[in-house]
Amino acid sequence: MKAAIEVDARDVTGDIDPAVYGHFIENMARCIYGGLLRNERPGDPRGPWHVNEDVVRLVSELEPPVVRWPGGLYADTYHWRDGVGPLRSRPLNRNRYWSRLGPATRVLDPHAFGSDEFMAFAESVGARPYVNVNLGTGTPDEAAAWVEYMNGPAETVGGGLRSSYGREQPYGVRTWGIGNEMYGGWAPGHLGAGEYAARYLEYRRAMAEVDGGLECVAVGAPSFLDENWNRKVLEVAGAEIDLLSIHIYFPSIETAPLVALQRRLSGAEGMFKAVVASPIECEGVLRSAASDIESVMGAGSNVKVTLDEWNLWWKPSQVLNARWTLRDALFTCGMFHAFHRCADFLKMANVSMLVNMLGLIRVSGPRVFRTALYYPFWMYGRLAGPRSIRSHVSCGSFDTPRLGRIPPLNEVPLLDCSATSSSDGSTVTVFVINRDFTDDIEAEISLEGFEPAGEVDLHCLRGPHALAENTFDDDEVVSVSRTTVDAGDVLPRYRFPAHSATALVLKG
Repeated sequence: MKAAIEVDARDVTGDIDPAVYGHFIENMARCIYGGLLRNERPGDPRGPWHVNEDVVRLVSELEPPVVRWPGGLYADTYHWRDGVGPLRSRPLNRNRYWSRLGPATRVLDPHAFGSDEFMAFAESVGARPYVNVNLGTGTPDEAAAWVEYMNGPAETVGGGLRSSYGREQPYGVRTWGIGNEMYGGWAPGHLGAGEYAARYLEYRRAMAEVDGGLECVAVGAPSFLDENWNRKVLEVAGAEIDLLSIHIYFPSIETAPLVALQRRLSGAEGMFKAVVASPIECEGVLRSAASDIESVMGAGSNVKVTLDEWNLWWKPSQVLNARWTLRDALFTCGMFHAFHRCADFLKMANVSMLVNMLGLIRVSGPRVFRTALYYPFWMYGRLAGPRSIRSHVSCGSFDTPRLGRIPPLNEVPLLDCSATSSSDGSTVTVFVINRDFTDDIEAEISLEGFEPAGEVDLHCLRGPHALAENTFDDDEVVSVSRTTVDAGDVLPRYRFPAHSATALVLKG
């Protein structure tokens, strides 16, 4: 079957919020302590801990739009006052949630990375902060006091405390999450949907008394875990919800033994197909959440969706040693295509996580490297325009095996396309993923409503084979190549390399 890609620059399908390329850090495993921070006295949990400047440099190169902190499940056991003030006076205690899994997930918590340290990090990399308050073991008053610490003028109690610790100007944190995964029995302070919604309102109103300009994120549930949660929460609290959060981890750590068996049965190519096709299932989950919002709040509701935790996760070792391959990078590219298609209702997404724990960046002692997952963020975050425009692909397809929570999928297109344009329409970027495990695919490319002129910037994310991965010794095995070619070299047809993602940046 011949492959064809059609792009219509006149048909804008949504405005892409740059926050969909966002990130997440949590005090779990070596994400913060031993990742973002390095210990000047190894072996002593009190440190001193200092920011790893090599990590900051690599994060800054991603131009991150937003970073979520402190969690995650950790957030619902975190008391913010433990993380402010002189370091020597901060408590050293057990990581209240993740210590249950033993030393690998960071048993001792020195609280050296608190509110001011997080804000300094966010400012240093140019990211908007997104803070999650403690609903599981905290109180509305505690959350409101934290808002005042972050946002209150120096004349207030909280602002005065912040000022006494060296920051006179308010931070002005706008986005606040209230609780995390409260639908799950694993969550501290687990609640039913109605109970959670009532509790959410208590928190929201207490926080609004301190700062009325907050954007608040309520806990939503993916449809595959609870089909009724979202509607019940929205029925009670929808009028005071700005964003409804969804979390998706595929194939899912809970199905690890099953995934191990299925990997043996389907082989490397079968797993490749399941992983690179799974953004289709993720997109369905996001659309289901948007449908829940519309069914309760009506069409045109101001409540939007955020996917504030997402990634691949199928074995425990990924907590410490996430060996991401080109296959996993193509999954990430596919997620961005899904985000672009959901631009009318998806306003933020935060990959889990930034460093070490499932991380885009790996750190061990003084050594740092960019994993395969780093490069999709570099490519899409920099090259995608703010407007999603209509695209359509005709091509061959394949079927996938079941893999954990990823169901078997039929007739998955070998090519996946997403097209964006600049605000003034002068630049169109066409992103194409070739999901074929072994073969290049040549496609006819047609553009409507746009006449490219001159040269085309060509970026290609690829590696020597579908399962190639980066290491401490070489973090460009999987990387993005950049060349400039004549428009006639890519139009009206172009051959997309096997197992790759390509960005054609066309200027009018």
